[in-house]
Amino acid sequence: MSNGLKEPTEQEDFSCHLQDIGMGTLICRAAKQTGNNNTNEVTGAICLDCEVGKVFREVGCDAITPKIFINPHGYYRIYSIFCKIRKINTNLKFCKKCELPTSETTKQIVSTTKSLFEKYDFYSAFQDIEKARIAFRDGNFENAITRSISLIESTMRICHEDLNKPLPDKKSLKDLWKSTRSILEFDKIDTKEEFTFVLNALNGLIISLSGMRSALGDAHGKGKYPPYTSASIAELSINVSCSLATVIIRRFIHLKGTNNE
Repeated sequence: MSNGLKEPTEQEDFSCHLQDIGMGTLICRAAKQTGNNNTNEVTGAICLDCEVGKVFREVGCDAITPKIFINPHGYYRIYSIFCKIRKINTNLKFCKKCELPTSETTKQIVSTTKSLFEKYDFYSAFQDIEKARIAFRDGNFENAITRSISLIESTMRICHEDLNKPLPDKKSLKDLWKSTRSILEFDKIDTKEEFTFVLNALNGLIISLSGMRSALGDAHGKGKYPPYTSASIAELSINVSCSLATVIIRRFIHLKGTNNE
């Protein structure tokens, strides 16, 4: 492919999961670097035109990697695009028909929760959510469930540690939530009976998530005939866990700010 490519405007997105910032230049991690006529340096025009970048931006999948060659004069060629999930060569047209990429709403929920974790140094919870995302992307739905529920546990543990509160004697998800509900004073948010019903319903949700992890996750290993875990249930687990973690961390931020005034 020639270098007669259109440079992206300020409004055009040319991001890609394979991009890195080098010493004053943009780097493609997938580009072959050996040989005098090859480089891993790219331009915005190449990234905008590249089919791999289009899959990342238009489909939202980062499970692909190309065999790509770029020369110092700005010419590039993609010889193949490999899908790490299906373990076959693919292309943009095929990827657009794929049912595995995460839905847009789930990506937004995950992105929002990750931003909160990163901003307030909930590092272990950040790791859990990223592992859940990657497991779901790669079709490992059992692990996606396990990791998504672990992020709730990590969130609650960090709240205890940061507020210098002891963890409950029993470390089950149910007991962690009961203690978290107390130290974050959830019951003081609103005294209306309806809100109490909501908080009590969360107890049931926590118990259900714990049961889901035991029944459908891989936290306790896999038997000879592991249960079938669907993509929709794994995605539901990620969505619910992220939403619950967001509620906990926002309450934590509010309460911590109030106590520091």
